[in-house]
Amino acid sequence: MPPVSKHDPFLMAKNEARTRAFHAPRASVVNTVTPTPMTLTMQIQSFCAQAALFFLPLPAIKYTETSLTLADLFLIPAILLNFSHALRLRAFQIPFLLVLPLNLLSHMLDPDGTLIPILQMIYLWGFLIPFGWCAFVNLSPQRIAYLLLIASGLSCIVAMGQFTGYVPTLPTQKIIDYKDSSRAAGLVLQCNSLTMALTPCFLFLPAVRQASLRIVLLLLLLGGIASTVSKSAILAVPGLLFYFFWREPEKARVLRWLALASVLGLLVLNRGASLAELVDKLNATVELRLSNADTSIDDRTHLAQVAFDYSSECLLLGYGTDGTYRVMTSGAGMGQTVHVFYLGLLLIEGWTAVSLTILGFLGLLGSLWSLRKYNDAIMLGTHMLAISVTTVLYLSYQYYPFVIAAAAIVRAQSERTAGAQSKTVAGERGGVRPPVFRRIHRGANASPLA
Repeated sequence: MPPVSKHDPFLMAKNEARTRAFHAPRASVVNTVTPTPMTLTMQIQSFCAQAALFFLPLPAIKYTETSLTLADLFLIPAILLNFSHALRLRAFQIPFLLVLPLNLLSHMLDPDGTLIPILQMIYLWGFLIPFGWCAFVNLSPQRIAYLLLIASGLSCIVAMGQFTGYVPTLPTQKIIDYKDSSRAAGLVLQCNSLTMALTPCFLFLPAVRQASLRIVLLLLLLGGIASTVSKSAILAVPGLLFYFFWREPEKARVLRWLALASVLGLLVLNRGASLAELVDKLNATVELRLSNADTSIDDRTHLAQVAFDYSSECLLLGYGTDGTYRVMTSGAGMGQTVHVFYLGLLLIEGWTAVSLTILGFLGLLGSLWSLRKYNDAIMLGTHMLAISVTTVLYLSYQYYPFVIAAAAIVRAQSERTAGAQSKTVAGERGGVRPPVFRRIHRGANASPLA
């Protein structure tokens, strides 16, 4: 075959076309992945999920005679509208689902039991805890943090008003009154419950981007916990402040605002009295709480001992809710039930169910840590410690940190799966070619054994 001349008209036209194509402006790459438009069902689900998240830290907003709060009215449809996520069973759900039949038998075999505790237990352990995360799996962590912090800040404002006497007590609340003040509960049911509800909220503060808003929310949380006059705040607040300042980039600014807020708080509490009278009032409050500390510790130690004495009869099944109340009031000789969350579950459900429950809680904690969701893991661990000194309540707000933690696990697993799939697709498109295509593009003169 004769050699092709470089002056050949066909070859010259081909080279000119290549040159024009090289120097021509490149067409913009159109993104083939278009966002999926939100349907009416998705919009309703998102609205219900965000409304439920806002009202969950505010359980005092409810009908007096029912255990369902305003949050549950939004939470139930939010779960049902997103229930397609629950079609795949996940590892952390298994212990909670195994608890349900044991808990149900404990309540049904309780001779003092009524229908209401059974329905409460089915709602919590059969619906909310295993599947409640479906409501929040589509919400971003920042949206969750903002909603919970704003709701908790509102509760703290009410608590500070109750402590100073400007805001009245709601019909659903139990507040301990002092001579010149009261142990506030905010928009929660009791003062201790407010401390428990506010403790994990400190862990959401690093998600707030605006420094001024972080400072305002921090001051509200501190004021709310201080208004409860709870002894547990002595242990909770230092650790939470340490975590906050460890993550806070503008430490000097926060300290200046804390000092200013402390001065303004003293002026508000002063109410025209002298500084010496204010100091005497604060000292009297602290001395009163410290004088009750020994009695409070003795009472709770006695209740815990009675609970352990009866726990030997709860190896497989428990007494149920009403049975536990009867046993504790008759055995302890006091008008209180177990003041410790895990001991209360022990008598209500039995050793087997409590072991599975704690296994599920620890499974959530371990999964968050393994997925490098450290902030969520610390939040959940803090809440597990906080509820250990509270009573068992059949209300959803006591369990929403577990539901949020489960939603964070599902989101992280989905993101990890999507990332692995995108890397695989990218590798197939432009990265490494399969061996068959390599052999084809080596040329016609290449040896097939090369």
